[in-house]
Amino acid sequence: MSKKQDGPKRPISKAEFLGDYVLSPFHFEGLDGIFKGFHSEDFSKLNHKEKSERVNHALLELILAAPEGSGFLLIAVLFFIDRVHKEELLVGYNLSSFELWLNQFSGLGFQENYKVRGKVVGKWVPRDEYQILFPIGMGKVHPGSHFVTAHASPDLDTTIASFWGWVDAFGARVAEGLHVWNVPGGVPASSIEVAVLFQHVFGQRSLQYMAKTRTRLSLSSLELMTQRGVVKQKTDQSSLAIDHERAQKAIILVDDQGYFLGDWRSFDVEGVRQVIMLLNNCLRWFENNLHVKIVSLFAKEDLSLRDLPGFVEEVFEIKVKDCDPADEFTDKQKRWMDGYLRKVLFIEKGLEATFSSFAKGMKKLGVADFQKCIDQVDSLSSSSLFDQKGQLVEDRPQIFHYLEEIIAVLDRAIYGARLYTERLEVALNIKTKVFGYLPQVVSYRADVDELKSKMGNYPYLTVTSTNEEGQMIPLGVVRGRDLHQQILGTVSLRDFCNREETKIPSYLEVISVIDHHKTVLQTSSVPVVHISDAQSSNAVVAQLAFVINDKYSTGGMSLAEIEGQMKKVQGDIENPKSKRLMQRLLDRYSAAKHLKEERYFVDPLREFIEYLHFLYAIIDDTDLLTKVSRRDIECVASLLNRLKSLMEGEELEIIEFDDLPQDKTFVQKAATRILKNPDMYSIYRKTYVAKEQLMEESLKFCAEGKESNVFIDTKLQNGCCRVGQTKIFPNNLASFASVGDKLRATFVDESKDFFADRREVDLYLHMISSIAGAEDLFSGVNGEFQHKDELWVWIPMTEQSIEHLKGFLGGFHSSRQILDHEKDLEVVFMGPGAAELSKIFKENFPCPHHHMLETEKKTMAVIRYKAGTINSRKSMISPYLPKLIS
Repeated sequence: MSKKQDGPKRPISKAEFLGDYVLSPFHFEGLDGIFKGFHSEDFSKLNHKEKSERVNHALLELILAAPEGSGFLLIAVLFFIDRVHKEELLVGYNLSSFELWLNQFSGLGFQENYKVRGKVVGKWVPRDEYQILFPIGMGKVHPGSHFVTAHASPDLDTTIASFWGWVDAFGARVAEGLHVWNVPGGVPASSIEVAVLFQHVFGQRSLQYMAKTRTRLSLSSLELMTQRGVVKQKTDQSSLAIDHERAQKAIILVDDQGYFLGDWRSFDVEGVRQVIMLLNNCLRWFENNLHVKIVSLFAKEDLSLRDLPGFVEEVFEIKVKDCDPADEFTDKQKRWMDGYLRKVLFIEKGLEATFSSFAKGMKKLGVADFQKCIDQVDSLSSSSLFDQKGQLVEDRPQIFHYLEEIIAVLDRAIYGARLYTERLEVALNIKTKVFGYLPQVVSYRADVDELKSKMGNYPYLTVTSTNEEGQMIPLGVVRGRDLHQQILGTVSLRDFCNREETKIPSYLEVISVIDHHKTVLQTSSVPVVHISDAQSSNAVVAQLAFVINDKYSTGGMSLAEIEGQMKKVQGDIENPKSKRLMQRLLDRYSAAKHLKEERYFVDPLREFIEYLHFLYAIIDDTDLLTKVSRRDIECVASLLNRLKSLMEGEELEIIEFDDLPQDKTFVQKAATRILKNPDMYSIYRKTYVAKEQLMEESLKFCAEGKESNVFIDTKLQNGCCRVGQTKIFPNNLASFASVGDKLRATFVDESKDFFADRREVDLYLHMISSIAGAEDLFSGVNGEFQHKDELWVWIPMTEQSIEHLKGFLGGFHSSRQILDHEKDLEVVFMGPGAAELSKIFKENFPCPHHHMLETEKKTMAVIRYKAGTINSRKSMISPYLPKLIS
């Protein structure tokens, strides 16, 4: 169904500079024929569940048929999903739909499932290798579903880190259930990089097929659902043939098309059986009564035809309620029996019905032997048992033959009635129509609270979806014992480390963290945690990826190519650069052996895309390496060298620092060298020019009162603070100066609106930070700005907000970045409340330059300082923010 593509062998085409890369991902072949089958008449007649089965099975076959070790199939899978959407085959179909089917309906064992995942994510390695990221040692698979989530108000750093965390979690199969990538509120819409890194690589609509956008993490019934012990049963089967206890089965009753009818739980059996037994007792009494009466009839002297009507009246016209067992029924049993006859067996008069009426009703249901028994008795009057005068003929063999036939028909009638009433269809109708127990089901979207409220004492609840006609399709069950576990699922956090950021409920356990912020976390089991003081979390994520990739990646090179390069490098092995190249080649050599002997691999296209993502995220979070640590610098250098090697198909080193002194100037000099590298410049130039243009448009739109991205990078912190940051380039300064007053007024208005809804948030700050342009950084001109950056401050002037502002100002004023540039500070107080604000600042933020602009309409303070000196919200603002004491 699929084969290697024609054209260039390598998935990354060679180019003069890295920024000019062209990717050639693997795509499934034969899709036109497959999708043609999806538009056939036979396919159109299938219900949603059957269509889903057909589509998912086709996708699995394509993945399995893809050549071993070829391709980062996630791209091909997303292309397949997108085509399903475009051709309107399945509503809401996404990657989670396929994973759900893969886990619960494909029939694959764990190892086969893991192999499929490895092909999808382009990395098939021993599962224990992922232990560096997730606590999955000794074969551990966590219960429930697993979330990998970005923080609230997501930026590029957390988006990229969480995306690759999700890809790795999916590949490792961290959990039994689904693996969910969550980006609260959605990926940053204004990000130029999102288009470059996601839409251009994975497809225009790929994000909607991969990511959830929940601002509060929670589990749905779909993520808790299981197929364990589920049996789908048609209702024409006997209810007595089902053994619930032996395997703790969940019996789901379905019609011939597979649509949901009801559940048949273990505790349903006893109540329904009681009702069935009430009728059975009456029928057994009727059988015995007929035996006695018919024997008495034929034992009578001078039996004639005149005696038959009385016999029929006495036996068949007796009312059900008048039989001996019915006399002993309790009031409740009488109500049950009456409802059973009327609502289930459609005997209109219920207990008031005679046995002859009962026989007619059962005939309509397909049980005709009762009526045959009556007909057999009626036929006695025209039989040869009576002579022309209507007297019984004394012919014992013939008499016993007739009696035998009547009793045999009656036995068949009793047996037929029992078989019919023991059917699951009848049992379900007794449950719903007699007892009034309506089916308790949950939608696949139901949350944990709804599940718990509906579960009660039930052992399980059936999870359903509804088609266009309103028919329910059973998907699986949520079991009560699973729902009442303390931990229902797990979470990995990327670029933050606290529960409050995404409102993580207590039933989700945090098991994996990669972060570079302050940490607040308590867990009940040992997590895998990587906390670093790097400026970008993706520097940490990248270095962890290197650990696995270096063991199993050949860089797209063959064993012969690697050996040839090793011979070349060996000639100059004393050179430090050659030693590093030899070390990496030795890693490639070992990986090539793994690929040949054990088939483990890391796809070069996956590796290239992964490294490109990390590089862009680090560039964004460090403002083009203007605020970096040594770890960030070393990571960026490694990423560039790896990317160039993957593009060229040989181990290269385009960035090295051997000649730089290892002193306090190292980081700055290394950053400058990286920024002036042509390959690096080719990567950041296009996006940064686009960012300048986007900021120019945003400033204009915001000033005109239109929707813009000026205030989009705003975060809630510590429960009571709202802190935003707008980054502007030198080419934006003129526009900012012309619309600054309008922007500040918008900031105050938006702050007031937010405070009206969230009164606990009462300290509002917004940073205006200058960033050097791409051309300046490449030419080595960076940081000597002639203007000042700003920090805008607004509070609602409540007692608590004043205390929060005082606390922030006191700490902020003592910070190194303020003390070192105190002479450049100035504070402007604006609006009717300027004087009151000024008093607060004079007490807590002494500054040589104060200005009052009381004629302004909006009350706020603006702190101005040397441009470029305060550019990090995380390290220069957040440490001094007050906390809401709960």
